Amino acid sequence: MRVGPTAGHCPECKREQPMTADLIIRGARIIDGTGLPGFTGDVEVRDGRIVRVGRVRGTAAAKVIDADGLDLTPGFVDVHTHYDAQLHFESSASPSSWHGVTTVLTGNCGFTLAPSKPEDLDWLVLMLAKVEGMSADALRAGVNFGGGTLGDYLRLLDGRIGVNMASYVGHAAVRRWVMGAEASEREATADEIVAMQALVDEAMREGALGLSTSQLDVHADHEGRPVPPNLASAAEIVALSSVLAGYDEGALEHLCRSFALGYDASDRQLLADMARASGGKSLHANLLLRFTNDPDSWRTCLDVLEGYAREGLRVYPMASANPKGLHLALSDTILLDEMTSFRETLALPMPERMRALADPGVRARLRRDFDAGNRQLAFAWKDLLVASVRDSKNAALVGRSVGDLARERGQDGLDTFLDVASSEDLETVFVIDRPVSQADRDVIRFLLAHPLTMPGSSDGGAHVNTFCGADYTTRVLTEYVDDEFTFEHAVRRLSAVPAATIGLWDRGEIRPGAKADLVLLDRSKLAVGPARLLRDFPTGAARMVWEQRGYVATIVNGEVIIDDGKPTGATPGEVLRFNQ
Repeated sequence: MRVGPTAGHCPECKREQPMTADLIIRGARIIDGTGLPGFTGDVEVRDGRIVRVGRVRGTAAAKVIDADGLDLTPGFVDVHTHYDAQLHFESSASPSSWHGVTTVLTGNCGFTLAPSKPEDLDWLVLMLAKVEGMSADALRAGVNFGGGTLGDYLRLLDGRIGVNMASYVGHAAVRRWVMGAEASEREATADEIVAMQALVDEAMREGALGLSTSQLDVHADHEGRPVPPNLASAAEIVALSSVLAGYDEGALEHLCRSFALGYDASDRQLLADMARASGGKSLHANLLLRFTNDPDSWRTCLDVLEGYAREGLRVYPMASANPKGLHLALSDTILLDEMTSFRETLALPMPERMRALADPGVRARLRRDFDAGNRQLAFAWKDLLVASVRDSKNAALVGRSVGDLARERGQDGLDTFLDVASSEDLETVFVIDRPVSQADRDVIRFLLAHPLTMPGSSDGGAHVNTFCGADYTTRVLTEYVDDEFTFEHAVRRLSAVPAATIGLWDRGEIRPGAKADLVLLDRSKLAVGPARLLRDFPTGAARMVWEQRGYVATIVNGEVIIDDGKPTGATPGEVLRFNQ
């Protein structure tokens, strides 16, 4: 990053000028987040806000950045992350901030560590670690929270984070507080629903954006049981959504069971009832993409969502720019949990799990479930590749598909999959690597540009042993921009649009009065870099990241937090509290 004169020095003047600005960015091509064509100009920042856009003259600054030849965009807003745990021990929400994200919405899918009674906290940690692909040891070591309300949890982050953060209150934690272990076993009574409403109301008063929930069959806890929201009735979810009607600001999030199949009648009714009960708040719903087992389900979903819009309801899905690359290891994965036999077997303690996976009777059950194919994450053995191995003797397997190996060995795919994994105590890493067709890309581009959608979902902070979706911003800008879906349009979809869906009216655009969340980049060099496995979390826990090229600086509230891909250690990020 090219930094010019500081401390009030003006090279055009013969005397020192009083320092009036904190930061001036000069000569950038400004892509302001409105979708209008870019223009060359300067941006002046003071006290964390943009005060001037255009030509800035006669003003000195503590820092001046020469941005000639660079683009300046608003910071990107990611509305589907799970960084609420990671931010306790890694302040910049990397790798999302490497890819231009300055604001993250956390606590999605119904999963937060608060509110929590002290005696329930470890259960929540283990459940979150299982469902969202995190290390329980890293969470225990890195999150200094002993239980309490969501407000208590958020206060631990004040002044300690590099990015801005907003949070939902998670349905799972709310249910566990009220119902204890029975939250994972049954529907709630009327009195329990009232008690849950009170907890959601408390979280709203403490600054939560709203309520998140999900009912995906793939979500099972560390004991192999359904997560608490999966036991909730529609009446319970609607009742909790209605708490938001008492507040001016707020949003909901729900991942429906049937979204990959185009929403069934009960889910269609539930989404509409949630949006109505909330008093017209926005509702973030699912991910739209072209599923292999039902490549047209996204059209059905979109028809439903367009019907909501005609009624005046605000239900917004995310469009994925990451159609491939899910990793799994049988030592720790949720990707097979849709199948009862896999879910139950992989929940066993490791010695029992190894014995079960070698049992021909168990394998027969697993084979029946896999071959049935009626699941959201269906894949063929030819598309499951060996990504990495623990033992050097297996190095020749890397890059080979399970289907090819099975043919060579004269086995079926399941036996080969389990034999390879078992030879390394289930630590072999596989990747679902389906080819991305032109039809896939055409659907992605259409959905990215659709007025009801926004790009996502990174799932940042989650599934770190499975995949990394934080590169979606860079992929949108480099792989899907064309003459119709312009760079300016893409920037707007990554910044102003998601900001508007959660009521962040002072972020997402470059204009006077807006918060100075900015991204400086070299469009000619912009690219997704290589994937890497880092072991930089507490206890040495591993995570997958995508590197990047072309980002010069990520700026939050006027301070640089990422400089040429490296964290500066600055913590200007705000814990965003609503209805305060």
